[in-house]
Amino acid sequence: MAAPEVQHLQSYRRHITSEFLKDRYPYLEDINAHLKPDDVAMAFGDRLYPRLVEQLKSPGMPAEKLCEALRTICDLCSNQENKSQAIASDAVAAATNLLAHGSVDVQRDAARAIGGLAYLIGGRFQMPMGNTQMSKAEIGTFGAGPTLPRLAKLLFHCNDELVKMNVAQAFKSVTVFRDGCQQVVDQGSVRSIAQYLCATLPDLPPSEPLSLCLLYLLQTLAAVTMYASGGMNDLFGVGLIERIVGFLAVVPQDGKLVGASAEDSVEILRQALRVLWHCGNDPRGRKEFLKAAGVKVATQYLVAGDAKVREAAVCALNVASLETQGKKDILQHSPVGLAALLHSGDSETPYLHETCVQLVRSASELPAFRFAFARRIVESSWLLEKIYGTCALAAISPLLRPEEDLATRRQALQVAAYFLTTKMDGDLIKVPPVCSLDDNQSPMDFALEDCVDILHDLVGLLQDAREPATMCLKAMCSAARPREELAALVSTGKLVVPEASRKDIAALTGVC
Repeated sequence: MAAPEVQHLQSYRRHITSEFLKDRYPYLEDINAHLKPDDVAMAFGDRLYPRLVEQLKSPGMPAEKLCEALRTICDLCSNQENKSQAIASDAVAAATNLLAHGSVDVQRDAARAIGGLAYLIGGRFQMPMGNTQMSKAEIGTFGAGPTLPRLAKLLFHCNDELVKMNVAQAFKSVTVFRDGCQQVVDQGSVRSIAQYLCATLPDLPPSEPLSLCLLYLLQTLAAVTMYASGGMNDLFGVGLIERIVGFLAVVPQDGKLVGASAEDSVEILRQALRVLWHCGNDPRGRKEFLKAAGVKVATQYLVAGDAKVREAAVCALNVASLETQGKKDILQHSPVGLAALLHSGDSETPYLHETCVQLVRSASELPAFRFAFARRIVESSWLLEKIYGTCALAAISPLLRPEEDLATRRQALQVAAYFLTTKMDGDLIKVPPVCSLDDNQSPMDFALEDCVDILHDLVGLLQDAREPATMCLKAMCSAARPREELAALVSTGKLVVPEASRKDIAALTGVC
């Protein structure tokens, strides 16, 4: 079997020199006389890029030589100093001009070169001008225009997967910084990216280049929606949010995408959820998210294997909970997953825990969710206290009712005893139902006003759970209003106290 041909790196196809040997550099005085017009070469210092850029601007340069020159520039731009020299040599304009070249290989390398130069503010500063400062002879038939719209056109008009990937990577490089994010918005590229994603999603990317293209574009949208003014305006009303939700719904359960590595697959899911999260900060985005059944889909990722994906899912649900319909959807789909995350301990990040608590508080503005979630976490007094504070008494009070099973009533009784007997700073979290601040400072008064029939329920539990029920009644009667209310109920016969507890109740109320 014949050995495969070794493809040498670009740097090893030409003369190599060291900065420490510049006095012995053979081309210090003249770097052009001995070279043919299409020989790709560079010199030292300030003359590192001019010949390469000159070749890129030459109309008759063969495509393979253009590719070689572009790759040489990419290889040399490994540090900021070299990037600055390339930008000063007008490499951005030359690469922009070649985005419209007829050769797919040239388009690939031109997009890659732009992506490398976009990490410097000088390179991003030249992109609105594009190739408009070049002469007509250098521009040729390509036409003049800014850089970003030309990149966006390649997403639609070029079928080569590597071109799409390099274009997407260039957009991602531009949006690493705030000024680049704003430029992408101002140049109308967000609209183009949204149109491209609407045309390709919710189908899964079939290859690695298209998977990376999707990743880079989602990272671009996540950046502009977070940092640019008006960054999300072009994403509404075009169906993109519905497409992203649909894409997340069809991702395999293991989260692995075809052609993408495990790390890239995780990052694609995370960035898709981040875009939904950021768009959800606008009421228009929330409504589209809810209409697309986004809560149901995002809830599936509360149990994802990667912590960052779970965190992004919680953030997406958090903004959805600002809408009444979002609270209803969260009640229907999310309590199990949210309770599991809140009980996960140190396995989750503090940010995830705090965001999850905020999400539960927001959804708890819907009474049905508040009661349902309190039922699910009734065994965790610490969690009820963290989420609701004193108001947890109102959330668990329905569990004291006679129609509940005895085990549930006893557990709720223990929680009530904890909140009524433990000294707290008062309710610093105003989650409905909320009485006046005085009542929140006094759990007994709060329970009397907001926990319907709590005295009836506590007396009813004296038969089956005498000790904790007596403890709760004793705590209630330590305040004047509950003590007077209990005394009135007993004296009028509206409450029938079991024989074994009459002495205890008489001692609390003074009513025999």
